[in-house]
Amino acid sequence: MKIIHLVLGKANPERMNGVNKVAHHLSMSQHVLGMDVEIWGITKTPETAVYPRPFPTILFRAQPFYRDLDPKLMHAFSKLKKDAVVHIHGAFISDFYKISRLLVDFKIPYFYTPHGAFNKVALDKNKWVKKVYINRYEKTMLRDAKKVQFLGQSEFDHIGTIVRLQNRVVVPNGQDFSELEFEFHPMQKKRQPVFGFCGRLDTYYKGLDMMLDAFGAYVAHGGSGELWLIGDGSDRASLEAQCKKLKITDRVHFMGARYGKDKLNRIANMDVFCHPSRSEGSPTAVLEAGALGLPLIVSTATNVGVQVEQRKCGIHLRQNSARSIAKAMTEFEELYRQNKHKQLGENARTMVAEEFNWTAIAKRMIDLYAA
Repeated sequence: MKIIHLVLGKANPERMNGVNKVAHHLSMSQHVLGMDVEIWGITKTPETAVYPRPFPTILFRAQPFYRDLDPKLMHAFSKLKKDAVVHIHGAFISDFYKISRLLVDFKIPYFYTPHGAFNKVALDKNKWVKKVYINRYEKTMLRDAKKVQFLGQSEFDHIGTIVRLQNRVVVPNGQDFSELEFEFHPMQKKRQPVFGFCGRLDTYYKGLDMMLDAFGAYVAHGGSGELWLIGDGSDRASLEAQCKKLKITDRVHFMGARYGKDKLNRIANMDVFCHPSRSEGSPTAVLEAGALGLPLIVSTATNVGVQVEQRKCGIHLRQNSARSIAKAMTEFEELYRQNKHKQLGENARTMVAEEFNWTAIAKRMIDLYAA
């Protein structure tokens, strides 16, 4: 069986894009398990270098939406053997709809992972445009997939309000511990504890406006910590302006986009990882932080809140609001002062190792491909 993972872009795991990371780690784990795997990417720059992997990464040129697919891509699909499966990563992408029609014609099964695009909050943004697109394209693509993989229960449940699917499954993202090897260097902390975030600076989806409001309230009520934000995005300027308005500029540190060992070292220097998302699939940054031994403060929308609560590795924000986040920050500082946070971090590492193991997830996906 040949497995093709199809992405928009190049699946570079060092970029601030969860889909890239998932496609990379899932395909790598399947390769280690002995599967014949390739990554195919659609990009405006197919001539550029790709991330080094022990199996092919093949790039095809992106076309304007009103044109057909890259002829080289169409030819490549026509040459696939009958035992091939195509795993499509990402939703609301017109090229992927065109490809799904091509695969149906060629009788090649495809698997579809929307990566959180069908969560309720995600769909509320540009609501009417998405509703039209879903009715015209996505419903057909969802129904014709051999399986639709949802990364969390919230998206799995919500899709039932849009379209009836008999082919839906929940399989979360995973974490590769071998990629977390780095030499730890202590960083200067002006204040303690350090609350941290790592990811795309997207106010709406990541709930960063609530987190800053919460941190402002926490500081106003005597909280002594500081906040580090790793990442970049179009909302950075508005978030910095929000900090100035809340008079917490000296307590909040925007570190910009960081990659590789530098990023890992900065996360490891945090005391707790915060992810109050309004909408997610299964955030890779949370799993990464947990694997590094950080306690977690997460919303239900991250789809790991229940596990965090059950495994006693942090605080589950059942009500995701600035008030609840501020309360969680105050609670964590008390745990930190009592030196109880270290056990939470150890529990987080165990949780990720046991429940979000890429090898086990890769095996499960292979079984679904073969069924």
